Amino acid sequence: MEELSDIDKKNLEFFEQMEHSKGESDRGLVLFSAAQIDHYLTRVLRAFLIDDISVDDMFNGPFAPFSTLSGKTTAAFGMGLISREEAKRIDAVRKIRNIFAHEIKASFDHEAVKKLCAKAPIYNGHLSDRDAFLHMALNIIPHLMYRDIHVSAEWKRQEMTEGKAG
Repeated sequence: MEELSDIDKKNLEFFEQMEHSKGESDRGLVLFSAAQIDHYLTRVLRAFLIDDISVDDMFNGPFAPFSTLSGKTTAAFGMGLISREEAKRIDAVRKIRNIFAHEIKASFDHEAVKKLCAKAPIYNGHLSDRDAFLHMALNIIPHLMYRDIHVSAEWKRQEMTEGKAG
């Protein structure tokens, strides 16, 4: 059997992950979408950074700069790995995820969620808040899931050596 390309592997992974979201509640879909974005953004950042075990410390631990979705988003935008619009969309997903994660009665009818869904980048004027959120969130994922291939091939950082410093 022929080995799958990186893109084919990512397609398979995406479809397997989407299979897990079937039958999820609104809370489950929001948390699932945010977790996927976090997962792929981590891959993009790791594709950019040098290959060294010390890089793990940037992602793991309570004070790690890339341990949160917010930290990853800020870093990825600052490094030019995501666009300003993608950063805004990820931030909107993060804010809604936080409401669903911390509010017992969170739903798309929750006042704070409605307020966030009523403005860009979520609001589109044609869909319900739930559908507009899911449309926006699920459209970010394919862009991020393939980005690490390009970043690794074109922008991968190399460890600085003394001969190259200064």
